[in-house]
Amino acid sequence: MCFSRDFEGTTPLSHIGKKLPVYLRFLELCQKEGWEVYVLTRKTYIGNGQFNGAWLFGNGKFERIEKIIKIDLVFDWVGSLAFPPKNDKYLKTVNTREFKELACNKWEAYLKLHDYMPRTYWVGELKNVDSKLSQVTTKNIVLKPYDGLRGKGIFIGLKEKLKDFKSKKLGGKYILQEFVDTSGGIPNLTPGKHDLRIVVVNGGAVWCHIRVPMEGSFLANAAQGGNLTEINYKQVPESVKKIVKIISGKFYKEYDNPVFSLDFGINKEGKPLIFEINDQIGFPRWEMKNRDNFLNGLVRNFSSKL
Repeated sequence: MCFSRDFEGTTPLSHIGKKLPVYLRFLELCQKEGWEVYVLTRKTYIGNGQFNGAWLFGNGKFERIEKIIKIDLVFDWVGSLAFPPKNDKYLKTVNTREFKELACNKWEAYLKLHDYMPRTYWVGELKNVDSKLSQVTTKNIVLKPYDGLRGKGIFIGLKEKLKDFKSKKLGGKYILQEFVDTSGGIPNLTPGKHDLRIVVVNGGAVWCHIRVPMEGSFLANAAQGGNLTEINYKQVPESVKKIVKIISGKFYKEYDNPVFSLDFGINKEGKPLIFEINDQIGFPRWEMKNRDNFLNGLVRNFSSKL
């Protein structure tokens, strides 16, 4: 499991916080398969599938290893395109570099899945946005960095309010989307604004939850104060399941069985639309019912690639 932290100390998961027991359980499940399990940092990667230093996991503890180690399979948790390197045929990752590039580029994702997403326009630099506004048919709009994460740098609101938006990312590039009004909720699940996340492993849904934004906000991301509630996949509308089945089958073949999630919103007409694809999925909390369903799915995924 590879992160982007410095190779220091003997507690490589100290940044995880409350979900640490879930991560440790995951590493234990991997160890039960007879695998030698490490936590890695991209900063010690030297090429050819080799890391010059890592943390070996065993008996619930970590041992700092200061030697070159050849890794057979890497679960990439870096969160940026700084890793894995392009065209490194000796480094095998759970999700391919090609899939990570798709998930990190919201414009490319739209071109791939436009039939299931809100109408989207390429803006590029923020100064170009005014020339695109007239093409958007909804009163509210969504402007987001094409490569952003965790709901950062997003504007959601009336067109005329966009003039007050200031980019915090110098030279950033943006996409513009039509607004999806999710205030009608999802029958039997939630009464109002929402973001429905479906996590897919081995071509099937293994865990899902609804995120609800704070009062007065459109952003449901946990990093933006959204409230998360686990649900059973049986409760998910059939219209959503149909899209999940199509896309998961497509991705399974094209990208070597990736691990990913799809974020949906249901509009007032009851039509599901995908907001984005994610290749970096926050683990469930310890008390969640589908925790082990997700973790064991990861183990089976890894086993199929070793």
